[in-house]
Amino acid sequence: MKHLFKPIRRPCIKTYLFSLLVLPLCVVQSAGAATISASAAIDWSTFKITAIDIGNGLPTLTWSNQGDNSQVNYGYYYNAYDSVANWSAGTMATEGVSTSSYSKSASSSTSISEIKSNALIDGSFPYSLSASSNSQRSGNFTVQGSGLLLFEANYSLTEDVGTSSNASASSNISFNLSYYNGGNSGSVNQNINRYISNGSAPVAETDVLSVALVFKDGWTGNFSANTSASVSGYDYGSGGGGSVPLPGAFWLFGSALVTAASLRSANTIRMMKSFAKVAS
Repeated sequence: MKHLFKPIRRPCIKTYLFSLLVLPLCVVQSAGAATISASAAIDWSTFKITAIDIGNGLPTLTWSNQGDNSQVNYGYYYNAYDSVANWSAGTMATEGVSTSSYSKSASSSTSISEIKSNALIDGSFPYSLSASSNSQRSGNFTVQGSGLLLFEANYSLTEDVGTSSNASASSNISFNLSYYNGGNSGSVNQNINRYISNGSAPVAETDVLSVALVFKDGWTGNFSANTSASVSGYDYGSGGGGSVPLPGAFWLFGSALVTAASLRSANTIRMMKSFAKVAS
């Protein structure tokens, strides 16, 4: 049995075997598909308005109108929109497309518990793709009494571009508050935007969003809460799931191995012929 393994110890045979193992690695290197995602959400179940006395009693407000809208943007050919004239019915806009190599989707919604936007691209593709969505809740009101009104709610933002080489993701949430009293007006907003691109670490953020303004009796106000999410990527034909050619140095290394193996083999044959002549 041990004689069967003797040829493997010969230099030429070992060189051939090593060449066979290394050369396939020199040809291609597979890469996994890419996933790019983003989302933004406001937890409406935590939404509250706090009246703060600044010496003139606690103010109250009366809503005159409320409205929601959600929208998905897909470039020129894919678009969805939904709106309602109250905060309880809720809205939903969603679009999606899938092929043999990739899928992309976007959605936005409002409900009594949440305002949310999502965008996702998954797969491999040799050209640019993008998807985005946004949603908004807004309303007008009138204030009775004078004092400070504080609007606040919890929010969350997530983004991930994975290991893709050409990608970006962004998510945004904001509160906007304004007043109007005849010839005077004022506004305040809190806008939180997160953006990442290739090589960036994923984002997973939660916190409290808040805005506040002093109102006086009889003033009117406007409030809006907004979320948006977008993703984009391209050139995944070379990095998202296909074969990736390696640098020329690998080809040279492979060629050198083959040449060395050939030389070893030729030298061995010549030595064996010379030995045969002497023996005869």
